[in-house]
Amino acid sequence: MFLRERSGNERERNSPAFLSSYHRLPKYTPFASSKFYRTKSHHLILTMSEYLPQEVVIQILTKLPPKTLIKFRCVSKTWNSLISSPYFISMHTQQTLLSDSWTNQIIVRRYSKDQNSEVYSVHLDKEDQFPEDKNIRIEYPFRDCIRFYYRIVGSCNGVFCLFDDLFGQADSILLWNPVIKRKVILPAPQASFENMEYYMFVLGFGFDVVNNDYKVVRMAYIQGDNGYIVPPEVEVYALSTKNWHKINGEFPNCVVEYFWSQVLINGNVNWVAYRNRGEEVKVENLIMLFDLTREVFDEMPLPDALENELPINLIGVNVKGSLGVVHYEDRIWSTSCCIWVMTKYGDVKSWSKLYYVDFEGGPGMILGFRTNGDVLLSADNLGLVSYDPVTGKSADLGVHGTKDSFYASNYMESLALLAEGKEARERLPSDSDGDSESESSMEVDIDPYGDVERSEFWMQCSMSQYLTALLKRSDS
Repeated sequence: MFLRERSGNERERNSPAFLSSYHRLPKYTPFASSKFYRTKSHHLILTMSEYLPQEVVIQILTKLPPKTLIKFRCVSKTWNSLISSPYFISMHTQQTLLSDSWTNQIIVRRYSKDQNSEVYSVHLDKEDQFPEDKNIRIEYPFRDCIRFYYRIVGSCNGVFCLFDDLFGQADSILLWNPVIKRKVILPAPQASFENMEYYMFVLGFGFDVVNNDYKVVRMAYIQGDNGYIVPPEVEVYALSTKNWHKINGEFPNCVVEYFWSQVLINGNVNWVAYRNRGEEVKVENLIMLFDLTREVFDEMPLPDALENELPINLIGVNVKGSLGVVHYEDRIWSTSCCIWVMTKYGDVKSWSKLYYVDFEGGPGMILGFRTNGDVLLSADNLGLVSYDPVTGKSADLGVHGTKDSFYASNYMESLALLAEGKEARERLPSDSDGDSESESSMEVDIDPYGDVERSEFWMQCSMSQYLTALLKRSDS
């Protein structure tokens, strides 16, 4: 089920039969007498290859972490071909998902004013705090490529989709696997809006299980005299083809507001969207979804209590594997919020208001949930906070950054992008290799754009005022 339709030769190269015949592990190898092969780990590999059936060796390899497998590619050309094959990468991903070990780690992104950069770190979910001496620092390769930080569209199977539209005109979309240090820079979509004065992009990212493919969907909204024009221009990028393509069918006649957040459930990308009624009831809020396999849109109603709220005060969130919607009283100034959950995906009768969160330290933002049921959130003066919705108590986790820059999700290590991606290593101030993909040469000891929090606040206020004015204008 994890193989997409390929040519005959490609299907044969990635089939189990091919792996068990062509990728025959050699009993003897020219490296056996070398100093390289005398290390303990490589001696173990040689012994394993001699005495275990091929299928057993492959099963053992699928249980090893990606960093180890990257090193094992140096054993021989045969092992390199095996570990780099799409079939093996899919097997390794499946094995990792089945193990559930990845649910015990959380990756956190925030913007550090001290370092003038995004910072990524991995933490054990069971810890009461996330101290610096216990976290795993992720090497960040895009330090000098963007103003402040990327929007994280989403993450899936260890791959992050990054978009640079938060602090200026959108220019680049990236796929990035931090554990194996691989990136894919997406080509420019077919539809261009350079001659348009005002437009907005909304993205979705996920994995097409049926076709074994990572996909990005982009909706482009052009602003008209009475709001954004619907339906939007829609294109889909498939990693397997490395190209964008337009899709057929009905497109949504609704809009996703600027501070969108996707929720990936059952192969569907979900956003909170609104339809402008232009009547006494100005807006109708709803869930818009995109099926990554069939490449079609659909929609689901929200609970009645949220249907006519100001769209900018609603945002999607993953609630322990279920679709949730956060309702802020005011997007910018709220010191509390409610969280509604669709307990059975697709059943509109299963919407329930399950959580009330008090930010205490000032305005905050919901990030997700921990395995113990606590809510992860960022607060203005506290940084990353763990909130117990039963007792109402908060705990400072010791991770600090600007409130709106925080992102948190479960951290999964995978081999995804190993074959398709290019190397993505951290660029230090001393680097001068002339990498053509670097977009600037900012000094790292100053903030050339002014205070990041001031920019975040300005964007929040301006977009909130714009959307409010837009809805009033369309109503008149």
